[in-house]
Amino acid sequence: MTDTDADPGFELRLRATMTSAARIIHQPPGLAQHVIERGRRHRRRKALTAAVALAVAAVGAVVVPQVLPEKKSAMYPADTSILRSPLDTVYGVDVHWLPDGYGVCSREAQNLWGSASDLDRFQIVTTYNSLPTTARFAPHQVRDTPESRGYTVAVGRGPDLDLEARMRRITEAIGEADVAKPIRAADVRGHPTYTYAPPAHGAYTGEDLTFWLTWSPEPAVVLTVWGPSEADTRRIAESLVVGPEPDISPDPGQSLQVEQVVHGAFTTGPGTDPQDTLDRVEGGEGLRTSMDGALRTNRELLESIRVASTGPVTFLNETEAVLAFQVEAQEQAVGGVAKVSWYGSVRVIRTADGWKVRKQDYCASATWLLTCPPVTIS
Repeated sequence: MTDTDADPGFELRLRATMTSAARIIHQPPGLAQHVIERGRRHRRRKALTAAVALAVAAVGAVVVPQVLPEKKSAMYPADTSILRSPLDTVYGVDVHWLPDGYGVCSREAQNLWGSASDLDRFQIVTTYNSLPTTARFAPHQVRDTPESRGYTVAVGRGPDLDLEARMRRITEAIGEADVAKPIRAADVRGHPTYTYAPPAHGAYTGEDLTFWLTWSPEPAVVLTVWGPSEADTRRIAESLVVGPEPDISPDPGQSLQVEQVVHGAFTTGPGTDPQDTLDRVEGGEGLRTSMDGALRTNRELLESIRVASTGPVTFLNETEAVLAFQVEAQEQAVGGVAKVSWYGSVRVIRTADGWKVRKQDYCASATWLLTCPPVTIS
């Protein structure tokens, strides 16, 4: 038997064999029903509230079954090389295709059911944009410019994940409202897939239209992909390869350090100097002028802020973690002081100086507090 590991020509012969096989496969015709839905980006994305147009398109997917070492069984589109490294890996899921020039714009924890109050049940949501792009942080708003419309991949994992139950819950929540409802549509690589079927009328059209696909490729995993192009959304979905959940077992103190960094970055109450919170932020030195401005205009609110609760620390790899949290504060209102709260999610990365909240994520969660300067994402 030939030892392929010792044969330098094995990979070349394998490439040639796969290329030859792909050329003789003919793409079968088929109809796949897709729908268009308005999508709202980032953590302010609400439940399905936009009316959009229904579209039906003819597509066909050619797939070549392959078995990947340590990746379980997978099926790739014929024009995707199994030898090419993934463009991104998110929560154990490899992304093998994105439109040219697209890369990671943001990554966050987003609640599975749309209720921000449950910090323990979330999916990891990655938005891919044409890079470089510039994020601008106005009060209560985050915008990426130029306005390239992004594609999003959401990965949910957990023993209690049930796609069918999730779709029933969404349908029940919608009830008789004239908004999007999930329907069964064309499969993604043989797995039953849902899209959302909005009514074919309404106020949102054009750039508000978004295609959605959601499916469960294996037990305890739910994937969702959405974006502005039906063809590209499906191509991204077809390129996903599910591997094992990241088995990151850091020193027990690492999770505590991540939590402490988030608490320190967003807690500015009595006994603390708000400027010191920026020591927990990647590139925090560049935000001191913004913090000075916030202290001049809104010191009372700023000094009342504290992190009230956090979700579990999710390590995506050895140097990147995600944490969802709730912040509470007090502000002046008619008749006295009002208690306010909001929810956020940040990436925390390990740097030479220890764990730090990413500057972009800090600014996106801190638009209640200060206006950050633009951040270029490349």
